[in-house]
Amino acid sequence: MVKAYERPDGRVGVRNWRLALPSVVCATRAAERAAEAVYGGRAVAHPLGCAQVGSDREQTLRTLIGIGSHPNVGHTVVVGLGCEGIGADVVAEGIRQRGRSAHAVLIQDTGGMRTTAAAVRERLAAGAEPLRHPVAWNRLVIGLAGWDRLGPAGAQVVEGLRQAGARLLWAAAGPGPGTALAYATPLPAGIQVGWMQETGGEAETLTGLVAAGCQIILAGGDLQHLGGHPVAPVIRLSHDPALKPILGDDLDGWIADRPPAAWVDYVGAVASGQPALAETTGTEVFAIARVGPTL
Repeated sequence: MVKAYERPDGRVGVRNWRLALPSVVCATRAAERAAEAVYGGRAVAHPLGCAQVGSDREQTLRTLIGIGSHPNVGHTVVVGLGCEGIGADVVAEGIRQRGRSAHAVLIQDTGGMRTTAAAVRERLAAGAEPLRHPVAWNRLVIGLAGWDRLGPAGAQVVEGLRQAGARLLWAAAGPGPGTALAYATPLPAGIQVGWMQETGGEAETLTGLVAAGCQIILAGGDLQHLGGHPVAPVIRLSHDPALKPILGDDLDGWIADRPPAAWVDYVGAVASGQPALAETTGTEVFAIARVGPTL
């Protein structure tokens, strides 16, 4: 069992963020200012949302809806400028269609960046903080990014999580185990194992896993693969002891330091509220994969 937050759509969250989500790059600073002033406030920054067409626009929209409806988010306020290609109202409606609460606030309707930030802050701060409740492992979707870097010991940890009942979503360069999913597409109910095509850099891969509903991510760490995600805790492990004096502040641990069952317990502790290392250092990144040109 782990302790998590029950959500109205039947999923559970391992964090309770109050999310200011810009639908377009132009609204980023208003979202950030609002989130900075609220307990549990979070904002994500991205350079997209304007002049995107076709499959590129659809993927950004799908990703934003997945992030805004994520079970680790208690409530979302979508912040828009008012003339962007991906409208804040469209994103907010997509979040509501997934059974979660969301509001849209437009800068051009509110009077500018400062007044918008104040309006978003007021909405984010509303409502009481929920309580955690014991839930079964099978209510968690755990993302796996670069986990193959950890070899047989990493495979044993994954098997331990599967035996506990957790659902798994792999990011893979080629065909992976289980059901294949498009980028940022939720793992269907009743499916225990799926895979999503790796795309772009690792920041884009993490965001795709989170938008697909992963409440927590296990990731292999090395000199090129570090950091977490602002919405889901990322546990970074390495197999290389030579990295200890180099990256000791950036990795949660080394796979050989604990038996597989102890790493499963560690995942449960992080899911129940213990911060992963990237959450304490603030080394969290957000990026959305691109699939086409911008006009």
